[in-house]
Amino acid sequence: MRKLIGGVAAVAVLLSLPVLATAQRRAAASGAKHEFGLDVFAGYVKPDGVDGGIAIVTPLNVRVGLVKAGKVMWEPRFTLDFSTVGGETTYEFTPGVNLLYAQSPGGHRNGMFLTGGAGLNLVDGGANSGAGFMLNGAVGWRKPYGSGAWRYELGLQWLSEIKDGAAVIQPSTLFIGARAGISLWH
Repeated sequence: MRKLIGGVAAVAVLLSLPVLATAQRRAAASGAKHEFGLDVFAGYVKPDGVDGGIAIVTPLNVRVGLVKAGKVMWEPRFTLDFSTVGGETTYEFTPGVNLLYAQSPGGHRNGMFLTGGAGLNLVDGGANSGAGFMLNGAVGWRKPYGSGAWRYELGLQWLSEIKDGAAVIQPSTLFIGARAGISLWH
């Protein structure tokens, strides 16, 4: 079931990208109500019980900011990872929500912001599957680029251990690093 939901979510995002790209021009002229973004992660990853290392992660990582007047903005985030390491396919879907607090006079379109959030971590490893939770926090910046913005975050994320009975599907994991992406306005 998770494979089906993840596949449907991925197709929906890919189909909506052309619409978002054309809509950002209209949004620049008017007051945008949504920020759509795609990100990648690079940094140090440390699973519990094993040595950590450097990772560059390019999952399907989508965010949808619900822009409001003022300094606070809610941002649902969806991450879909898959791995075929060791001949076993693993799918990981992490829906979550973050709160962004703008730190600059540029509001939500320009300048520094603080963010923190939580979410679920759903893992399907073929024979084993399970759910855990995720916590994250970061400091970020937006730099205008045309009618959109480049977006950078430095922070950390923690995923809880996931078990299926006695079997550990995924150990608790700490991510320390940077996310970079682009924001489009609608």
